[in-house]
Amino acid sequence: MTIEALIAGSGIPRIEAELLVASALRRDRTWVLAHGDDAVAPVNHRLIESWYARRRSGEPVAYIIGEREFFGRMFFVTPDVLIPRPATEELVRATLAFLDHPQDAVHEADAGIVIVSRVLRSELHPHIVVDAGTGSGCIAITLALECPEIQVIATDISAEALAVARTNADLHHVTDRVGFLKGKDLDPVRDLREPFLLVSNPPYIPEDRVLQREVMVFEPQQALFGGEDGVNMLRRISDQARQHPFCCGLVMECEADQQEIFRNS
Repeated sequence: MTIEALIAGSGIPRIEAELLVASALRRDRTWVLAHGDDAVAPVNHRLIESWYARRRSGEPVAYIIGEREFFGRMFFVTPDVLIPRPATEELVRATLAFLDHPQDAVHEADAGIVIVSRVLRSELHPHIVVDAGTGSGCIAITLALECPEIQVIATDISAEALAVARTNADLHHVTDRVGFLKGKDLDPVRDLREPFLLVSNPPYIPEDRVLQREVMVFEPQQALFGGEDGVNMLRRISDQARQHPFCCGLVMECEADQQEIFRNS
């Protein structure tokens, strides 16, 4: 069977079929598009068909192939971590902007999603970024790559997530500048005595929200839902940031109608 015939008969959106074929053949999608008439070896045919079946069952492409692009780089992902999303790239951009020029701001990241930046202690100048709830580590690692002069501390309550994040730090050669700590909220940096900026994409979805089946079934629920109104962790870590004497500010992703908690906390 040719590559084109295999893609055409996949039973899933064409772009997804192309991505799965490209990954199985260890090629990029451009190569796949240019080699539609090439025959597919039986071993690869079987692998691709098994991947198609997994995708038809709802499993996200990123978990099937084990990677997802974020900020122009590939990151290893497993079902222990959320799949990085384009909206969170805006969190990185807002963080870089804050490090360059600290100021209160709200940036639209996607429909109904914003990035909130708040200055907490203008007299402090951070050279450390704390990424709370790091998941795959894509935020922490991207910041380390984009801003070589800073150190990053990445925290998560999940040991499995931290294992994924460490793998990605090694993949992108930043293990010397990104440290990983296990713990809830800001507990792992409670005793930090150097100025730092808090960055986080915490769980902020209200618990009664119905999401796409592939998200509900396959992605880690504890990284998605933030209690009845979605603000449990948002409120906790923003309060902890205000109480920490060395936290100079925060940059956080949330829903647009949740940003009021940063003014009132």
